[in-house]
Amino acid sequence: MPDLLANRMMFKAGDRVKFLNDVGGGVVTRVDNKIVYVENQDGFEVPSMMSQLLLVGALQTEYSPFTEVAPLETGRQGDEDDAMPVLDTENVIDYVDLSEEPDEPNTDTFVNILLAWIPKQKKNSLLAYDLYLINDCGYNIMYVAAMINEATYCGIQAGMLESEATIHLTRVSEDDLKSLKKIRFDVIFFKKGSYLPHEPMRYSLKINDFYISDPVNYQTNAYFDDKALIYNISEEYLTAEIENVAIEIQKQSEKQKKEIDNNPPVSRKKKPEKELEEVDLHIEQLVDNPKALSPQEMLDIQLGRFTIALEGAILNRGKRIVFIHGVGNGRLRLEIQRLLDKKHPKLRYQDASFKEYGFGATMVFL
Repeated sequence: MPDLLANRMMFKAGDRVKFLNDVGGGVVTRVDNKIVYVENQDGFEVPSMMSQLLLVGALQTEYSPFTEVAPLETGRQGDEDDAMPVLDTENVIDYVDLSEEPDEPNTDTFVNILLAWIPKQKKNSLLAYDLYLINDCGYNIMYVAAMINEATYCGIQAGMLESEATIHLTRVSEDDLKSLKKIRFDVIFFKKGSYLPHEPMRYSLKINDFYISDPVNYQTNAYFDDKALIYNISEEYLTAEIENVAIEIQKQSEKQKKEIDNNPPVSRKKKPEKELEEVDLHIEQLVDNPKALSPQEMLDIQLGRFTIALEGAILNRGKRIVFIHGVGNGRLRLEIQRLLDKKHPKLRYQDASFKEYGFGATMVFL
């Protein structure tokens, strides 16, 4: 199988490869028909068949999408600030063997994906910015990064990045920064063995060139020796999701208010209590001293109560259950919907009656 895959792969000068039939690897210097010449770590040029090589770092991953100039070679002499960072092949994964089971299932679902900007002063006094992707969580990730100028997408880099690892994405010049509108990220999370899945992340980060070019915004940090401007992409994504939910709730509430105004409510007989169960998830109803808890601890307690109540209602063969979560910032409502979609995809749910609960409750049909 490796030979068949290798025969289909096209190699070009600058690609980083490994030998399948020998230890080590190097950088492709030239390709002559099916013979690939590889410069090893000792500086010797070694000829090899394509079928005996494995690609570990493609040339285009070191290009900036704004320029057609070839990437600088490793070990280039001259101004270090002008040199592009060398591709970190140790953190770029060819494939991941997920069959190895850990001693215990990995239940940590915390994610922390960041984008760092580090300015580099060039000889002509113009600035350039190196962009780094930081995976500061327990998941490995597959990522795709692209730049958006007006309506045009321009790919930066795609690959896999291990947990607690950092990789250089590209370099953006001061002039190119002015035309850059957004950076788009698509991220998939995974771990080895048994783990709790996390929803894929798709987010477009808006770029403000004035903010990025202001030195005041660059601070010391735990990831680099240099000062950096760091965006927390995962937090930005979650905030955007909550805002979208809030907007949708507002639209639905306005629609329901119009319906109530146009159609006065008709008195109806109350259905038997056994057909409908209500569960209040307000933190004040669940713990004696909520002020002593962090926001994450509060959310964990509320979701735990939600899970226990839902499983109990299913076992008791209830028909409907209403979870009263309030409005707030929309985080609890969003997490409830995610749990329902993941663990109970066959259950139908909707916003509960506006007349009875306002727009702070979710009804689940069992």
